Amino acid sequence: MSTDDKRTQQALNNANTFVWHELYTPDAAPAIDFYTKCLDFGTESMSMGEMGEYRMLTRNGQPVCGLFATGEHADMEDVHPHWAVYLSVDDVDARIAKCQEAGAKLVVPAMDVPTVGRMALIQDPAGAHIWLFKGEGM
Repeated sequence: MSTDDKRTQQALNNANTFVWHELYTPDAAPAIDFYTKCLDFGTESMSMGEMGEYRMLTRNGQPVCGLFATGEHADMEDVHPHWAVYLSVDDVDARIAKCQEAGAKLVVPAMDVPTVGRMALIQDPAGAHIWLFKGEGM
């Protein structure tokens, strides 16, 4: 396999495994300013109904990651700025159970987001956080 073929396969594996990234930050405006001016991202947003506005960074007009303003949610004031990753799984609830059996902790219970999918946040036995995700219709 050529180097280009290996790189293409790696990109496909990553895109099918780590399916979304999300920046948690207290204030969206400075983060958007930084990522658009310094790293050439575009922006887009969509209404999430009662959950408020969801902002995304884009490349070539396509959303590539989310931006979640924790300062807009009173119950998230203690969440420090960080990047979160979403791992594609076959069954969110079954994987939660399997992870808990192996010592993981459930941080955010499984929830359905209309038109997006089902997700839950776990903490692995070493303390790292990762979102488990199954897209709607998958």
